[in-house]
Amino acid sequence: MSIVVNDLHRLIGQLTPHISTADTLPTINGIHLEVTGGRLVAAATDRYTFAVTHREVEETEEPSQWRALLDRADLHALRTLFPARTAGQGLRLAYDPPTIEDPDGGLVFRLNDRVLRLSANAEHAAKFPRWQPLFATALEAEPKLTSPAYFNPAYLARWQKAAGNYTPVTLWAAGPDKPLVVAVGEDFLGLQMPVRIDQRPDRGVPFGDRASIRAAWSHLLSPDSAAPATVLPAAA
Repeated sequence: MSIVVNDLHRLIGQLTPHISTADTLPTINGIHLEVTGGRLVAAATDRYTFAVTHREVEETEEPSQWRALLDRADLHALRTLFPARTAGQGLRLAYDPPTIEDPDGGLVFRLNDRVLRLSANAEHAAKFPRWQPLFATALEAEPKLTSPAYFNPAYLARWQKAAGNYTPVTLWAAGPDKPLVVAVGEDFLGLQMPVRIDQRPDRGVPFGDRASIRAAWSHLLSPDSAAPATVLPAAA
């Protein structure tokens, strides 16, 4: 059971910002891999953001189906042995199913004469959150963001790794309490949960609702009839 992956480093780069760092959550301390029907699906989450991407892959045998989890140590080993300048040639990835002697199964990465053997972490991979119903619900909901929504800017920055500098990112949400949907092309999807605002004076984080923000800026935004209006061009 082996496949050929042509852009593993880009895939890892897209998902790494979303890996959980909580030591008590080993099932999400890495990148989850699924292979089914000639397609590789990779996902990562820390429960606040969730990112999924997929690739068509070349299979060398009959279509296979398996799951694995690459933890941070595995990802470091991959980057070290297969740097980006060489990994673009196409890594061959083989999966060894779990056995009594090796209940976690194995992954074998090959490129020319370089070979890296890793655990498939089958136990943790089997407990990775089911992403399909979560994303299906988000995609089926119609965009409807008529009230202000609040998002953590540190989490928003994670999506920069999903796209190139000049690749547009599509965003929408079904409401201020629904996840923000992030799409890059047709092979990357992400979800970011909004911030729960605690409006008690001694709790929560500083924020402003739409009315208070407008009031705070109104004295600086009074129209000046003598000055021409500024128009921003659409981004290239």
